[in-house]
Parts: sequence; C-alpha cells; structure tokens
Amino acid sequence: MSLFKATACVAMLTATMLLSGCVSDNSTSPGSASAPPKRGGSITMSLSTAIDTWNPQEALSSQSFNVYSQVYASLLRSTPDGKTLLPALASSYQADPAAKTLTFTLDPAAKFSDGRQVTSADVKFSEGLWSTGQLYGSYFSSITSVETPTPQTVVFRLSQPDTTLPAILSTANAAIFPDNYGGRTAADFWKKPTGAGPFGIDNQAVGRSISLTRNPHYYRAGLPYLDGVEYKVVTDAYQRLLQFHSGSLDVVNDVELATALQYQQDKIVSAPSSGVSVLTMNTKSGPLGNVDLRKAIALAIDYRKLVAGGYAGQATVATSLLPQNVPGVTPCPTCAWSTTDVAAAKNLVGTSGYTGQNLKLLAPSSTAEELAAQALVPMLAQVGINATVVPLPTSSLIDRLGKGDFQLAMITYSALAPSPIDPLGFLASTGVVFSQSDPGPANAALSGVHAASNPAEVTTAVHAFEKSANASDAVIPLAVPNALQAVAGRVRGFLPAPYLAYCADELSVENR
Repeated sequence: MSLFKATACVAMLTATMLLSGCVSDNSTSPGSASAPPKRGGSITMSLSTAIDTWNPQEALSSQSFNVYSQVYASLLRSTPDGKTLLPALASSYQADPAAKTLTFTLDPAAKFSDGRQVTSADVKFSEGLWSTGQLYGSYFSSITSVETPTPQTVVFRLSQPDTTLPAILSTANAAIFPDNYGGRTAADFWKKPTGAGPFGIDNQAVGRSISLTRNPHYYRAGLPYLDGVEYKVVTDAYQRLLQFHSGSLDVVNDVELATALQYQQDKIVSAPSSGVSVLTMNTKSGPLGNVDLRKAIALAIDYRKLVAGGYAGQATVATSLLPQNVPGVTPCPTCAWSTTDVAAAKNLVGTSGYTGQNLKLLAPSSTAEELAAQALVPMLAQVGINATVVPLPTSSLIDRLGKGDFQLAMITYSALAPSPIDPLGFLASTGVVFSQSDPGPANAALSGVHAASNPAEVTTAVHAFEKSANASDAVIPLAVPNALQAVAGRVRGFLPAPYLAYCADELSVENR
C-alpha cells in the first residue's frame, strides 16, 4: 500500500505524487463485456486511511489523491499508463521555447460542479496556490508569471523552457479552483471544495466516508457514467478483504500485499509500481547521526530475503531511491544500493560509536511494511544492532515523522506524475523523507531536471542526486512493492494507473 504521496506504504505521501488520468477503453478490466457501458448506478471504494486534507498542496496521503481525481480537474490529463497527455480543462496548448511561454486555450465546456464557467482568472488564482505550496510549490518553480489576455486564454511565462511542466499540469497538484475560492473564505472552501472533476462532494463523515455525486456540468460530454461514488475508510486489510468478498466494496484501493493471495485472482488488477519502500533514519537525533552506523544498517540487509519474506514475494528489490518506473530514473552506475556485506557492516558498527542502544523501528501497522520491519530486525541483530518494531496507525506515523520524533521508520512513497520533478520535489520538501538530511542535492537535481533539454540531461541530474543520497545513507531504498487493486466483476472500465490516481468518469456497472 502506498502511504505517502511521492507517499509511506505507510500509504501517505503515496509522493503524493499522482496523475489525474481520466481515460480508458472500457474493454480490459474485471466485469468487462461486449455491450456498451450504461449510465447510472454507483460503486463503493475503500480507502485504507482517511484523506488528510482537501487541499492538494498540503496532502501527504496517497489515499487523498485517489479521491482528488474524482473531484478536481486540471488543464491537462493523462492516459492511465502516464505516457500520453490529453486535453482536459484546456482544449489545447502551445509551447514557445524561444519566448519561454506555455499558452493554454480553455475548453468552452469547462465548468465547475456548481455550473460556473472555468476562466483564465481561475487558472491564475490556482497557480498562486500551487506555486506557494509548502510541499509541492517547487514543481512550478519555472513559472514566473501568469497572464490572462482573454477569459479563455492563459499564458504561463517561464524562467526557462521547461519540458517537465506539462506532465505536472496534468496532476491534482495543478487542479483548477474558482478564483478567490468562489467568494468563500479559504477555511470554508477547504471544508467542502468545488472542483471541475466528474463528481462533486455530496456529503462526508470526516474520517469515515465520502459521498460523491455526478457533476452535471462535467466538460467530457456524456460522462461520468456513474451516478455517484462512495468512499469508505476501512483501515484494516482483513476487513477490506471481507467486505470485498461480501459485496460491500466494489473496489479495494491498494490491496495489502499480505492479503493479496486471499482475493480471487481474477479480481486483482495490477499496475507497474511508481512507489518505493524505504528505510528512513533520523540523522539529527541519537546514534543514527553517525554515517558509519547508517551504512552498517544498509550493508546488513539481505534485500532479496527481505522482498521474499517481508513483502511476501509481491515486490522487487529497489535499485534506486527515486521510483524506478518514472521516466528518466535509471540505476546510478556508481551507487551501491541493495548491497549486502555482513562483515563490512560489523566493522562499521565498531567504528560508529554505537553502544548497543535499542533503536525503535516505526512501521505502519497491518501492512507489508510492518512484516518487512519484523524481517529486518534479525538482520540488524547479526551485525550487533538492536532494534524493536513499533507498529503505528498511518496517521500517527506521519505525525511522528513530521515532528522528527523517530529513530528508524519503514515507509513507502509513490510518484504521482511521470517526471522526476514529482519525487525530487517531494524528497526535498520532506527533508528527504523526514530524515532531516540535507535537501540541497535534491533541490539541485530538481533545478537540473527543470532546465533539461533532453532525456540524457534529466538522467544526469537524477544520477547526481542518487550518488549523494547513497553516500549519506539517510534513506535506504528497499523494495518496489506491486501496486494492486481488487475490482468486483460488476465494475466495467477499470484500468490500472501506475501513478495511483485514476479517474472514475468512464467506470460503469452492469447491475443497478
């Protein structure tokens, strides 16, 4: 499961990072049939944790981004595989590298769920929210100003040509909101926001459920097919399994790896993972401030056994700190990620000054990360490092990480867009996944990717960051867990999205 948005299989910052892909072919999913989709009905989906906020610029939970793609819309959207950008609230755009501009023409059909037309003033207001966002503002650092020559025309002026920006503009981090919050206060707006996505918010029980209803003003004519979508917060993986088997849930987002084999396998839908499970260490407090001890931990881990045992075989060994399926991310040729050397680890423990203190290893409870954390303890013990696993609810774990109140933690974060900008920005804004290590290398790589004029320059910037991260070992990549969902047979049109967020506008049901 993915915690973090760019997110802890702590399902949190599933980095955040997500694409708002809202297009499918309605042909290759559980419940598919030859008949065309019919309008009407509703489905119930699970969330493994409650959304943490309606404001995408403050969200850490990947579960939040799953919901955002139903309520919000952006200038562009992507295909579910994240490989192609398509028109959304903007019917077209033109890049002018010489003038350093991106010019968007808004779709006349683009309206918010309250029926108000989407205009260039809304885009300018929204960009002000994106660019000043504490977590993800760096994604938009190349935008220097926004011009609104007509109500249907928006011009982004850039500090430099930026080939990465369109992909970011297809995500919920770049959702379009009403100018000046539609006349409401910011506090009131974020309690029940208005978006231009396929559904609007009907009602919600904070921390328990969210009911969405069809947006009659959705810009994609004839969509959505569904009358509504119900989200239920079901934190226990086995309860999600039971409710799916009973028919109470139609879609289980983020099937927990420990329970995956207990689902009917023809109901499991998988996508290439955009996440990576990591072991993060507090470099500012306690014995883990010593780099030799951190390196000893990295070398003590048998990564293949960890994947086979802790992740129940539903993962592969990570070869990079950034999510491996993001374009431009390749293994750093000089990095030693996933290397095991018990003898060297013992020597480093001896030189680190570590005196046998018990280290608490936090992990999200009832998840693959908790199992992996338990598998990690004896590996550390064999080199003389004592650790105890402390399972915590996801919300508590995120709170502890944000406050720096931890020693070791196991989390999974996920990219939300097919660009290194997303994970790099997330890493930088979180002090490299809360380790409190130097974010400078991540920021430098972020600038390098923004300025890149070709794929080779993107990879060069990414490798420079990976080399620095490998030298620090403040965060150790462990595994790339499979991204799994369970989808009931009556649901049609479901296509897996590697960047976690999928749009339900083309989903339909066979029986109503």
